[in-house]
Amino acid sequence: MSMLKTRRNAFLRRLGAAILVLMFGCFMTLTAQETKDNKKKRDKSSQKASQQQGQSGQQKAPPARPTPAGQSSGQGQAQGNQGRQIGNPPPQQNQAGGRPRTRPGPRNEGQQNQAGGRTGAQTGQQNQGQQNQRGGRMGTQTGQQSQGQQNQPSGRMGAQTGQQNQGQQNQRGGRTGAQTGQQNQGQQNQPGGRFGNQAGRQNQGQQNQPAGGRSQHQVVRYANGQPHTIRMANGGMVRKSESGHVVEVRTPGGAVIHHAPSGVRRVEMLRPGDRVIVSTGRGHGYVQRPMVFANHTFVQRSYVVRGVSYAHVYRPVTFRGIGLNIYTPMRYYRPSFYAWAFNPWTRPISYTWGWMRDPWYGFYGGYFVPYPSYVSPTLWLTDYLIASTLQAAYEERIAAAATPPPPTYPPRTQPMLTPEVKQLIADEVRRQIDQERAESQNVNAAVYNASDTPPMFADNSRHTFVVSNALLVNSGMQECTLAEGDVIQTLGVPPANSPTADAIVLASKPQECSKGAVVSVQISDLQEMQNHMRETLDRGLGDLQSGGGQAGLPAPPPNSTGTTDAPFANQVQPDTNVANELTQVAQEADQSEQTVINQSANVASGTGAAPVTISLGQTIDQVIAIQGQPQKIVDLGNKKIYVYADIKITFIDGRVADVQ
Repeated sequence: MSMLKTRRNAFLRRLGAAILVLMFGCFMTLTAQETKDNKKKRDKSSQKASQQQGQSGQQKAPPARPTPAGQSSGQGQAQGNQGRQIGNPPPQQNQAGGRPRTRPGPRNEGQQNQAGGRTGAQTGQQNQGQQNQRGGRMGTQTGQQSQGQQNQPSGRMGAQTGQQNQGQQNQRGGRTGAQTGQQNQGQQNQPGGRFGNQAGRQNQGQQNQPAGGRSQHQVVRYANGQPHTIRMANGGMVRKSESGHVVEVRTPGGAVIHHAPSGVRRVEMLRPGDRVIVSTGRGHGYVQRPMVFANHTFVQRSYVVRGVSYAHVYRPVTFRGIGLNIYTPMRYYRPSFYAWAFNPWTRPISYTWGWMRDPWYGFYGGYFVPYPSYVSPTLWLTDYLIASTLQAAYEERIAAAATPPPPTYPPRTQPMLTPEVKQLIADEVRRQIDQERAESQNVNAAVYNASDTPPMFADNSRHTFVVSNALLVNSGMQECTLAEGDVIQTLGVPPANSPTADAIVLASKPQECSKGAVVSVQISDLQEMQNHMRETLDRGLGDLQSGGGQAGLPAPPPNSTGTTDAPFANQVQPDTNVANELTQVAQEADQSEQTVINQSANVASGTGAAPVTISLGQTIDQVIAIQGQPQKIVDLGNKKIYVYADIKITFIDGRVADVQ
């Protein structure tokens, strides 16, 4: 009986525990359901309130804050950005890829950006192509981008798309290299240029906005009152020299047209597929496009010269935020041949060039005279480089103009290009040969894994270059021209934030930058000079190898003949129809250029709305009173660069020296 009672008590205890567990589970279930129901009610209430607020905001959105008189919309952005400390590092960029194995970020074309809303301190923000807040303020971020959106077609044509541009947009006409919309030290990218802008050169903060991109006209004047730069509200722009000659024209459609003092007109146009067309005369120039090989992006240029097509390949890099194209040979010579070309010959040789009676040599006869004899291949290649540069410049002059060229230089017993300067060129030729010899030891590493630092800055040495295309540069407070065949020497690695490097003029022709002047040259222009030197030396080395033992040239060693191909060499062929594309671009420029020039004349004369005016020689305070605080300041000692959304102003000793 006692045992039965014990069992009954144990059973009752177990039953009680089970009932408690069941009751607890039911309580928790009911509590969870009640919480869920309450959350749904709160969400519905919040959603209804949000919708009511959105409708109210659409009906009563405050109007955009007006821009002060004499200030463009881009200036309003700059003022809205005053709260950000000048000189702070730019916001972190979102890249749609880094080194060449990249793909551009998604783009939601056709979406609108802030219709009538205030941009506040935000510049160039994009959100994967989504609409940016119709009405109201967009935020306080500066220069933010997401996946390369709203980076307008331009930039270097290849590996990277949508890098940050220091708070500025990369407008149509960017660098022609391997990156689209890359960071560019606050500079605008444009599709290259010979006079004023090399292929792949930035234009120092200017933007070539599409129609409607500016709120009003803007005129920058020289100290004498003559117009320097005229920007129209429709995106057109005209830049003039102090004498009144047109130097550069930008059309609302995106064409960039440069005029060199020689009369050569250079037209640059971006086409679909990141194709950049650069025409220097009907049927002269090149077409550039991306080229992908083994999951790496390169840049190919298809040239047309004297009716002959050929192609070159370049490796795209970003150096200090500046996109560059570095020439990459398609074929390397044997090490023994480089050694033969690097060292002196056993005895001096006499050589007669086939161009001694050509018109171009007579034209430049007072500037350049070849050596009477040659003791080494490097001296022969030096004359080969100079002659090729001057011949190409002369032919472009003829192709661009229907009238005969100006008279030749007066005869000189001592040419302007002295033996001392030519020796500096020969020393540089030796360095370039040695560099290519080193690359030939490991071709794959040279093609795929080379440093992003340009070779001209990798050794912290001075380098001597022959100017390959006419450039407009700054020398102190003045502008001057470097023309084809002039010789400059870099003065070392430029400061970290500078898009330019200083160089000294070693040799020049009349009406150009004077000998001994220190000039500021865009880093991208210097890279194009080195590209030109290496391209020309490769052709010269080929002529030495194939023509050795002929016309008085020594023959190279028998075991030094032959070449080693780069991995992509067999896939590189000049594009078809290049000559027709070049002619078409030149014709389009004929139709649009004069219209922009006529419009600029009306703006400069005061016809229509009053433009914003900045003059050379103004102080920093005067400029800030007109433009507001800049988005970025580049401090280079006595030289300071103020970067705004649509303009870049250079001060030297506190006064305006250049506006771009």
